[in-house]
Amino acid sequence: MSWLKGNHEWLIVLLSLIVQAPLAIFLSHYYDERVSMATGYLVSSGLNPYVPFNFAGVFAHPLLTGIIPSIGYPPPWPLLLGAIFRLSYSLIPNLFLYNFAIKIPIILGNIGLAYIVRRLLLKTQTNQNKAQTAWLFLLFNPFILLTSTAWGDIDAIVALLSCVSLYFLYAGKIKMSALSMALGVTLKPIALPLIGLPMLFSSPKLRRKNVQYVLIFTLAFLACYFLPFYLFSWNIPLAPSEWNAQFKMAGGMTPFNITELFQASSSLPSGLEFLGFLWMPALIAGHYIVYRNRPKSINAFARKAVGLTLIFFLTRSWLSEPNINVLLPFMLLAIEPGKKSFRNFHFAWIIPLIFMFANASFPQLFFLPFPSVLSSLATLDLQIGTVRLVTRFLIAVVWQMFAWNLVLKMLRRKEDK
Repeated sequence: MSWLKGNHEWLIVLLSLIVQAPLAIFLSHYYDERVSMATGYLVSSGLNPYVPFNFAGVFAHPLLTGIIPSIGYPPPWPLLLGAIFRLSYSLIPNLFLYNFAIKIPIILGNIGLAYIVRRLLLKTQTNQNKAQTAWLFLLFNPFILLTSTAWGDIDAIVALLSCVSLYFLYAGKIKMSALSMALGVTLKPIALPLIGLPMLFSSPKLRRKNVQYVLIFTLAFLACYFLPFYLFSWNIPLAPSEWNAQFKMAGGMTPFNITELFQASSSLPSGLEFLGFLWMPALIAGHYIVYRNRPKSINAFARKAVGLTLIFFLTRSWLSEPNINVLLPFMLLAIEPGKKSFRNFHFAWIIPLIFMFANASFPQLFFLPFPSVLSSLATLDLQIGTVRLVTRFLIAVVWQMFAWNLVLKMLRRKEDK
């Protein structure tokens, strides 16, 4: 792929931007983008984004009025949304422009992710063709673009920061590695299973570096997470119905989505809320397995990252399709020559892509230009709702079987000493 070198490379990036631009302008996930738009308005107006607010009369759109759910992410992303609102919608009150402005960091994150993965692959002395193929994949893969640029989710940005942390770790820059990981986790805690890996990457003799990593990560995390609440006089959402809300959700790409066949809400049934915390002991067990077989290289680190991330995903009671974007870069770094490795990698994004349709996530992306899509989906569900939910459950079971098999392969492998 020598034709990608030199002056041709920027043309490829430009083509990716041309593909992503209309997705960023016109498409957005009904739930997530409404929350992002509402959060931007609240932060820009000096209001608390973590409490309910009536948006009647704020936005000229039938689906952006009334009470919109408050954001569930830590403060860094809401603060950025506030700045985006101030620089876009408050100057030119156009929803499509505002939608596009929110997507700009996501588009830049996608491009940055492609470059950092390629850089890491070249550092492992991988042949250049493989590195360029990974670069192209991240720039044009339909699943990634639909679940980031179109959807409006920031998991790809979290993946970028996690990979940057790995890059700094490999370069011996512990402070920068800790800061990158802390920022990734405070943007969205989906990177939680990767927090402890840097300490396992280094030798037990290098305790000073491990202590340095823990100290800097902890200070940066606490500053990013709690300082904005103090500076802007926001109430920290610590009520039982707020701080643990995501752990009470049941569904998405997990077998727990079967609960919607028997109840009207996507939450764990009363008395089974403890299932939302199964990921905690599961991750502890996963880290113990990794500790006994420490990674010594970027490829080995990536394999352990894939295994631990999947354990986290598979033992949660809720898994959203965009979450898979945290997994895919590490799979690219861990992949080995051979048809079976490539098959497993492609299954990792093709199964969630299929799930998007059974989960009705794909049609929801059109809510901004076509508000009637929500009522059309509701009408369709009256006819085939049960079939759709059963299909969704079966796809989730297939994902579980595939992913657990991948976990065993990644964590059982003996790394070179």
